[in-house]
Amino acid sequence: MQLLIVPELTDTENYWLQSMRTDLRAGKEIQKLMREYEKHRKSKDYAAVMDLITRANWEQMEVEKKMCDALKELFSEELKEADNNGRTEGIQTGIQQGKREMILAFLKAGAEINMIKEATGLNEEQIEEIRREIE
Repeated sequence: MQLLIVPELTDTENYWLQSMRTDLRAGKEIQKLMREYEKHRKSKDYAAVMDLITRANWEQMEVEKKMCDALKELFSEELKEADNNGRTEGIQTGIQQGKREMILAFLKAGAEINMIKEATGLNEEQIEEIRREIE
């Protein structure tokens, strides 16, 4: 019997190995995985690993995607309704209020800043300003 000795890996080096499992949690854990993958998305090796992880955690990935899609859809419908009723002067105010509510919902759900930026189209400073106003 041969003994295989593996050098100790740093947290960064171990991240992808520890992510290859079937019990990832929707929310912060999957959001972090997506951020980490974004850094390497052009690599075929990382794409293969991400594909494996996604297939192994399909239900959790769907939960994460549905949460983001549901929030976008919710605010999209509210703005369409306001526009259809001829209240165009308040549309900008409605958009800002909708983004505030969306940011609040994301923060309560523990979403990471990158996900909030993507969903709202705002930059980090704008999101932080709104968060301070809400608090």
